[in-house]
Amino acid sequence: MNLKVQLLYKIFLIAILCLTASAFYVLYQTNQHAISEAKFTANSIEKQMNAQLLQMFSRYDSSNSFPNTELWPNINGLSGSCIQFLSLSQNRQRSLCSKTTVAEPTWPIWFGSLYQQFFNPSFEVKKNIYFNALAYGSILVTLNTQVQTARAWNSLQAVIGVLFASILAVCLLVYFTINRMLQPAQLIVSGLEKMRNGQLNTRLPSFAIKEWKQTSDAINQLAKSQEEIIYDNKQLALKLMNIQQEEHRYIARELHDEFGQCLAGINAITTSIHQTAKAHHPELATEVKTISPITHHMMEVLRNLLVRLRPVDVDDLGLNVSLEKLITSWNNRSNGKTNYQLSLNGDTNTLPEPLPVNIYRIVQECLTNISKHANACNAVVMLNYQAHHDIHLEVVDDGIAKTSDFDDAIGVGLLGIRERVSALGGKLSLIPNNTGGLTVSITIPKTL
Repeated sequence: MNLKVQLLYKIFLIAILCLTASAFYVLYQTNQHAISEAKFTANSIEKQMNAQLLQMFSRYDSSNSFPNTELWPNINGLSGSCIQFLSLSQNRQRSLCSKTTVAEPTWPIWFGSLYQQFFNPSFEVKKNIYFNALAYGSILVTLNTQVQTARAWNSLQAVIGVLFASILAVCLLVYFTINRMLQPAQLIVSGLEKMRNGQLNTRLPSFAIKEWKQTSDAINQLAKSQEEIIYDNKQLALKLMNIQQEEHRYIARELHDEFGQCLAGINAITTSIHQTAKAHHPELATEVKTISPITHHMMEVLRNLLVRLRPVDVDDLGLNVSLEKLITSWNNRSNGKTNYQLSLNGDTNTLPEPLPVNIYRIVQECLTNISKHANACNAVVMLNYQAHHDIHLEVVDDGIAKTSDFDDAIGVGLLGIRERVSALGGKLSLIPNNTGGLTVSITIPKTL
């Protein structure tokens, strides 16, 4: 449940509570008003009867009946109530009940039950009448249950209607206000999604609301610092890669110049010794002849080591020819088990350093992985480059490897490819093919 729905849900609950409290307050006030009127009526009749008794005894006039009920309707302003005079003598009993009745209840049955349960619509007020220390009886004012329930229901309907309309208006106003206030959250989430996908140059706008503005400023600052760190790491990795290539070039040159010449010298001396031994000591010629295969093997190992350290073809012949020779070498090595193909689009020989040698190394490592793990019948290397555009490299095979096989992979080959691509500022993706196998998709910017 999103934040907007949660807030509206809580506001709705608060509105229901306020509506319930308001309804209870209205019913309570209606009941209290009826009780106050009943008490006022009882007090007024008590005063009227005391005044009548005073007049009777002061004038010794007993011609008027006591109590005089003709005055009660003027006093009683509470419709539906019943006034009774409970005299000590039966001949003075009086009763005046309003004829106001409710023909048919207009309130729901549940309301009548709840109202009578929580309130007292049949409330009674009793006042004792005394004069000159003599008790004459009691005044009893009784409310009409139906009339009071009808009055409470009408009051509740009037107030609840107004409150419901007000609460509805407030909820709509709050909804649009919250919707407007939470719009920056959507922009922030969208910006964070872009940053998570590697677009660290994304910046959030500055919002008018202080809290949102502080949030966007903090996220922008974090993205900027991360972008700077990644840039510094990229430059450091690129520098280390260049240093590594220079070191490889130096070691390859030293091995070629020193170790290679020494092996060539050993091979020449061995040939001379073999000729001398053949002429003067034939028994040694066979043993001397065994040295040549060893030197040839050492020369082959040295040649392979020099290729691993620094592919001379890339420096001398360019990337295109180097890749073609690499594909030919893998085809010769596979003996028809895997068919390797190369597709070149654009003049990749114009790529600046250190792109050519690193692209060569990436392709070399991809082909090594295919040979070791994919069990593929076909493998295609596609390199596309157009001037002023990014470099796109894809290595596709139809083997048995899956992307899940590389989820927790810590192999040196894949790790080396990732490090090279990351150092070059590129992106690496492993995509499963519909017909089986994998596609290693790499995008590298031309400008480093």
